[in-house]
Amino acid sequence: MTARRSSQRGRRRGSRPGPDIRGANWDTLFQSLGRIEVVLLVGAILLLLVLIYSIQSIVSPFLVLGAILFLLYPLRGYSLAKKIMWLSAILFGIWFAVSISSILAPFVVSMVMAYVMNPIVESFERWSVPRWVTSLILILILIGVITLLFFFLLPVILTQFEGILDSLSKLIADFNSWVWNSSLVKALERYGISADEVRSTFTSQVMPKLDDILKNLLQGLLVLAGSISSLVTQIFYVVLVPFLTFYMLADLPKIHRRFLLLFPQRLRDRVERYLESADEIIGRYLRGAILVAFMQGILVAVLFSVVGIKYALMLGAVAAVLDLVPYFGLIVTMVIAAIVATFSDPPVLPKVLFALGSIEALRIFETMYLSPKIVGGRVGLHPLIVIFSILVFFYFLGFVGLLVAVPVTALIILLVREWEADKRGIALEDYHSAKPQ
Repeated sequence: MTARRSSQRGRRRGSRPGPDIRGANWDTLFQSLGRIEVVLLVGAILLLLVLIYSIQSIVSPFLVLGAILFLLYPLRGYSLAKKIMWLSAILFGIWFAVSISSILAPFVVSMVMAYVMNPIVESFERWSVPRWVTSLILILILIGVITLLFFFLLPVILTQFEGILDSLSKLIADFNSWVWNSSLVKALERYGISADEVRSTFTSQVMPKLDDILKNLLQGLLVLAGSISSLVTQIFYVVLVPFLTFYMLADLPKIHRRFLLLFPQRLRDRVERYLESADEIIGRYLRGAILVAFMQGILVAVLFSVVGIKYALMLGAVAAVLDLVPYFGLIVTMVIAAIVATFSDPPVLPKVLFALGSIEALRIFETMYLSPKIVGGRVGLHPLIVIFSILVFFYFLGFVGLLVAVPVTALIILLVREWEADKRGIALEDYHSAKPQ
């Protein structure tokens, strides 16, 4: 009898099921709650806010994301709740990636290297050479190049940077001596201005500031080079980056397939087509631009060494890096080359003119022959768009923004064209043929 009564009470308690939230909206949810339940819910929310304020010193994005998912998971049938959960997860992912960016750095570098070298592996794979064999050979070659660069060439480049700083200091001292031993002193005395006071003011105020400005400009480049060298030559990176690159390069097709599995089945074909188009644009541009910049750096270093321009190796390295920055890189390279060429042995003027002329000739050679043959014209960005994107990316990301501005902009434009083609109901290839590149 007691068990029967307990069963009946259980059925009576279970006879009032909770609201079915699937396919419902927020109004339906609140209408299904009684007044007392609403008061309790609001009170609980207020107390939760008080609790969060009390423990704010230990609140982290992990706790906030967990709380959001805990509260909204029962309401996942609502469209708004689902969007809030996805937005919270995306924001948490961005915060997490930025927070561990230093840890992710070797993985990003390894992925870029694997992506750049992947066409070579695929070419040998067509000849029935296993991917791991080609990957291992490329990694060994990469280790040899890094060793040669950072243990033999980098000390020479840093020494040449120091030589430029010393030459700048000597140039400023010579200019100071020339000014105060010329007719300027006599002219000042003629108008009743004490040359000693002007000399003292100029020496104590103007010259140190000018010297600091020039030194800071070049020391900034020196610090950048030193930071990169110290970063790459760390034992952890030297060991880890080639190791990661080998596995990523050997398993890149598997990584590609695993990445596609992150998307729903109905979107995988579209994502794969978009990745193929992006690889055609970004991959060819990235690999071609790196190869062209490397060739430009070698040509600048060789030509300047033959002519007798000082610090040729350093100028070649600067030209190679700045060649990755369209338009602005050329201007900065020419200015730096002209300034550094003035430190060469006499006659100076022919060497300055040769430095400017050779860089311009190499740019024409790159534009007319190297880039069309190696990079290709698939990026197809208008010069105004390129300049604008470089300025925007440089403003937000600094020097790294200069390097990624063109490929990222091309990727964004590709995404926009994909959206327009899908909106018009035509294939992306037909859209490309209808639109001028």
